[in-house]
Amino acid sequence: MNADDRRLPGVPETTPLPQSGAAPLRRRAALDVSIDDELLRGELRGAELSDALRLTLSALVEHELATAEPLTEKEFLENEPIGGPFPSTRKARRLETLISQSLARREDGRVRPTVAGVAAIMQISALPDSEHPPRELLRALRQSEIDGIRL
Repeated sequence: MNADDRRLPGVPETTPLPQSGAAPLRRRAALDVSIDDELLRGELRGAELSDALRLTLSALVEHELATAEPLTEKEFLENEPIGGPFPSTRKARRLETLISQSLARREDGRVRPTVAGVAAIMQISALPDSEHPPRELLRALRQSEIDGIRL
């Protein structure tokens, strides 16, 4: 009995993906799984954020969704107004807290939310699919996070 005899009649033989095309598909699938994990982690973390941290992270997320260019840390500290004494110092501390919680990150002098940071603000699981952030943006953010870990 050879391999051709074992096939069921009428069922076409399946062919594996060529190796050159399979690796990028596997990497993208792994990246998407990683994004989904971070979205869940972010939503759980977002439920515990203080109002002050939520406001600070919200400013980062809104900027990221509105424009392709991330803010420099200096722009972020100067542009987002908060009341009270020593606003830059307080905002810098909040940013440090968000970075330590992996909800934001520094990247070449710029600050960006992480995928988890986006989820902490947007509560993506509660949104209809049409209001989710673009998957390509989430992929770019996550890939940037992963690349930063590898350095």
